[in-house]
Amino acid sequence: MADATRKVAFLTPLYFDEASCIGGGERYATNMATGLVEATGGRYEVELISYGVSPARRVLRPGVSLRVLPVARRPSDPLDAVSWELPSAIADADLVHVHMAFSRSGEFGLLAARQQRKVVCASDHGGHSSWLGASLGSLELADRIVAYSSFGESLFRTPTPVVVIRGGVDAERFAPPEPRPRRDRVLYVGRLLAHKGIDRLIRALPQGLPLTVCGRPYDPAYFALLRDLATGKDVTFVTDADDDDVRDLYARAWCNVLPSVHVDCYGRRYRAPELMGLTLLEAMSCETVPIASRVAAMPEFIQPYQSGYLFDTPDELTALLLRLANEPETVERIGREARRQVLRAFDLKVAGAKLAGLYDELLSASTLSRGTIAS
Repeated sequence: MADATRKVAFLTPLYFDEASCIGGGERYATNMATGLVEATGGRYEVELISYGVSPARRVLRPGVSLRVLPVARRPSDPLDAVSWELPSAIADADLVHVHMAFSRSGEFGLLAARQQRKVVCASDHGGHSSWLGASLGSLELADRIVAYSSFGESLFRTPTPVVVIRGGVDAERFAPPEPRPRRDRVLYVGRLLAHKGIDRLIRALPQGLPLTVCGRPYDPAYFALLRDLATGKDVTFVTDADDDDVRDLYARAWCNVLPSVHVDCYGRRYRAPELMGLTLLEAMSCETVPIASRVAAMPEFIQPYQSGYLFDTPDELTALLLRLANEPETVERIGREARRQVLRAFDLKVAGAKLAGLYDELLSASTLSRGTIAS
């Protein structure tokens, strides 16, 4: 008889949707849910559980659904949303995976799941709205921590075992178009925040090279700074792009640059500016050359001079931009290798298969443990 479908609850305070916050952390949960279902042929199904003003349920794709629980209060930080309906919402789950573990939402999810004796995994996506749980050892409530880079793994201080599963990009959706339009620009895709280092990119941009900056401006003062820096240069800002628009921009770009920093232009320090860099992987999947600053996790995903480039100084970035704008053969060669690397190591089905292996191990151990106790 075929094995019964296993149900996994992904708990995430924000979800990837126009009505919620859009960023790599939110898309990551949806991508991993899709990868898990597709890699296992439906042996797993995933319900993403999040929060909003009004309850809602809908199917996102076969085997993946979204459930929005009514928020108990309107927190000042959306990562701290909780709902008193969460315990009943996870009651029929075989395994609970808590995303954004360092938030009030994550802390409550860990407690609710462990109280019901669920198998529990936890992940950190860089949104740290609460350190209360971490100071009390909340990660010890999880059976495994799932990080998506070795850099991310190094940040955890817990006896709970940590597993690294890199990637999670949708290589079918982010694929090079046929025929490909003419490449004619430098590109940045991501949130418009100071730790992303977009000001460095604009300053390093050579005169005469077009740059498209695509993302939502979450910090009005920083957005104003970027517009001032762009004066006199060929810089276009796109703040309302959907997935199709972003894919078209990847197709038209020589390169996609992620110039994130540990210290921003205001002197503020960031311990973990990038735990992965999902837009780099999306660009690579579209055969667009990735360029990243040599900080945090990004060097783990680029093979220098083979599938992309890393830089340390603004002058190095300027030289790379000029080279790619003038060497179409280099752009095509490295772009092709970048996509091959994604398909081999970072596609959501590859990551989903690894996640399924972890879940299988934990659920089997849980079944054996319960059987031993019962006997």
